[in-house]
Amino acid sequence: MKFVSKRRVAFLAVGALALVAGCGSDESSALEDSLRESVSTSPTRAPGSTVVTTSTASPIDLVSPAVTLSPTTTASSGPDLGSTPTTSVPSVTSTSPVIPIPTTSTPPAPTTTTQPTPPIAPAPPAPPPPADPVGLRIEPERGDGYDRDLFRHWVDADGDGCDTRKEVLIAESLEPVQTGSSCAILSGRWYSIYDNTETTDSSRFDIDHVVALKEAWDSGAWNWSADQRREFANDLSQPYFLIAVSASSNRSKSDRDPAEWLPTNTAYRCEYVRVWVQVKRAWNLSVDQAEHDAIRNILANC
Repeated sequence: MKFVSKRRVAFLAVGALALVAGCGSDESSALEDSLRESVSTSPTRAPGSTVVTTSTASPIDLVSPAVTLSPTTTASSGPDLGSTPTTSVPSVTSTSPVIPIPTTSTPPAPTTTTQPTPPIAPAPPAPPPPADPVGLRIEPERGDGYDRDLFRHWVDADGDGCDTRKEVLIAESLEPVQTGSSCAILSGRWYSIYDNTETTDSSRFDIDHVVALKEAWDSGAWNWSADQRREFANDLSQPYFLIAVSASSNRSKSDRDPAEWLPTNTAYRCEYVRVWVQVKRAWNLSVDQAEHDAIRNILANC
């Protein structure tokens, strides 16, 4: 509340007393006593001072906006007292933004996720067929045009005076070989693995092409050059491509393939067929169907 000056109170009291005079005696006496009490108990203040009373406010939230107090001065005037400045309660200006009150929002409805359909696994591929143990090209044999003279043999490829036949006899002798002029074989001992025979007379042994020359011709050598055929007929690159055997077993074999002839020494048949395949692979020769099947069946039992 705001207090006015004592002079202003007195002025108002005089007016009130005059008003009371017009009232009844009992009413005027009570009103008069009340006014006198008000005048006598009004607080005094020094000129130019401001009296401010503080009322008890409701509790303020802990998070309260900052306020700026701006004093406001007003001038009160009376009919005969002149102007006297008075100070009103400072105005309150809020400088803090209004804190919005959070509102409760409705959560979104759960969405239904459709599980993807797993792809159908393809059927496993069929297992590959078993590998061909022969592994050679199957073709019909040529069957004509063969001439033994198309395969030049026996040659002295390394120029040491011993031709291919004598090189094989020297290499396969079970004893050291004695040689004479022009590499003539004088002594030695040889074993024929085709038929389990043995000899000390080299003239009784032949040098066998495991794959006979005519068989090579029919299996692809017909398309070779003369040099290729000469190299095949004298091939010492592997010790088992050319072997010393009894003349009788070699002539029994002649130019036949494993479908038509096998060594009488049954313990050597598996090795014989393996060497046959090795020779044909080394020289890229084919096999006919009967030859292929016979080789496959023999190897399956080895």
